[in-house]
Amino acid sequence: MKLDGHKVIPTTPAKAYGLLIDPEVLVRTMPGLKSLIPSGENVYKAEMEMGVAAIKGKYSGEMRMEDMVEGLSYRLRMHGQGPGGFVDVNMTVSLSPASGGADLHYQGDANVGGTVAGVGQRVLSGVANIIIGQFFTAMAKEAGKLDAQ
Repeated sequence: MKLDGHKVIPTTPAKAYGLLIDPEVLVRTMPGLKSLIPSGENVYKAEMEMGVAAIKGKYSGEMRMEDMVEGLSYRLRMHGQGPGGFVDVNMTVSLSPASGGADLHYQGDANVGGTVAGVGQRVLSGVANIIIGQFFTAMAKEAGKLDAQ
């Protein structure tokens, strides 16, 4: 499944980057993410709990941030395993100045296997878009809090 989109985060690219790599902020803003426990430099053990249709259940895995360019970009790699199968995500995240804040562009792939894959591409794409939308709404609120300080 292809992942590709833009979202304006209402803060500077440098501040948005700081939010996007902060594990505490990610746990607060990513739907279903319960914990990120450091297991290396920019590597985290991740625990998620999803409550949506065939992907419902607890998932555990790893999240890595690689190829980091301070304030500009990084590669996000995630692998999770749960009752319905697995998910692998490999995407680049980049930030640039935009009217109203920082233009966040994400682009990459998500691969799923197991019974989750049997749900169908359209359903999985719809779920992914809902989760991404909720994440960006929560991240915009975090940016607002940061700029209010």
